[in-house]
Amino acid sequence: MPRRHARSIIPSSRPGPPSTAESAMHAAALAYFRETARRGSVRKAASQLNVAASALNRQILKLEAEFGTPLFERQASGMKLTAAGELLLRHVTATFHDFDRVRIAIDDLREARSGHVTISAVDSLLIDFVPRAIDRFRTAFPAVVFTVLAVAPQEVPDQLIDGRADIGFTFVGQIDKGTELLAEIKAPLGVIMPFDHPLAAKASISFDEAKAYPFLAQAGPLPRSADIDPDFAAFRAGLVPRLTSNSIQMLKRSIRLGMGIAFFTRLGFLEELELGELVWRPFASQAINRGRIGLLTASERTLSAPAKQFARQLCDDIARTSWS
Repeated sequence: MPRRHARSIIPSSRPGPPSTAESAMHAAALAYFRETARRGSVRKAASQLNVAASALNRQILKLEAEFGTPLFERQASGMKLTAAGELLLRHVTATFHDFDRVRIAIDDLREARSGHVTISAVDSLLIDFVPRAIDRFRTAFPAVVFTVLAVAPQEVPDQLIDGRADIGFTFVGQIDKGTELLAEIKAPLGVIMPFDHPLAAKASISFDEAKAYPFLAQAGPLPRSADIDPDFAAFRAGLVPRLTSNSIQMLKRSIRLGMGIAFFTRLGFLEELELGELVWRPFASQAINRGRIGLLTASERTLSAPAKQFARQLCDDIARTSWS
């Protein structure tokens, strides 16, 4: 009679899916097999698992009968895996590891059903990206509540480290000690202007070209993108704004009215750019075009379950979103 080949790592002697009891017995047999492989001894494995050595040995013999091949070489020095046993051990180890990861993920999902998440971010992310992300998250976790704070770029790392925020978005160059970068978005500073502005016809804009037009400034410290381009910092410091405001909505309206140009990333103007009301052009300087906004957490603090779950979603959202 030809030998029956096992169809899966937990073969069954009859067609159809195994019953709950059969699955439990197979899981136990695999656990016995793994411990025996670790210890190199049935007796030591049985002692570790607190079962009778004879019962453990019977389970291993059943597995060998199911697979139709020895899984161990029985030697005087102990139990040594055969080639088939090595193959099974790799699969069993991966299976148990994956099961543990799934169990942790399920625990996180259960614990994330309620709670509070605080986000500190540069203003541009709060106009469109973060509200949409929160709205998606609330579909699965409606009981989670949020506090969202618009802060200056330099303040975000301190808020994370001090525990005033769980998750932060800010411009990143050299990562601050005490923070961990989870994901990043390309976010170079460029020129925002009305669609009919003279500079709108250009593919990129030099600092000399930009300084020839009235300038609208956002109040507060410069974003850290300036740190990677000293030429931009010097250029920006020499400008006298026609208007300074800490309200990005005020600046948007002023740009649309033709009061001047402003220097921002695209991220706070996605809707206006899509509608064609405003245009964004990069600076000709390569250094300023390396700007990035990072998703950060505190490296020495453990996130709550809802914050951890939301951070995972944000990483997925960043990976799926086109930022060009």
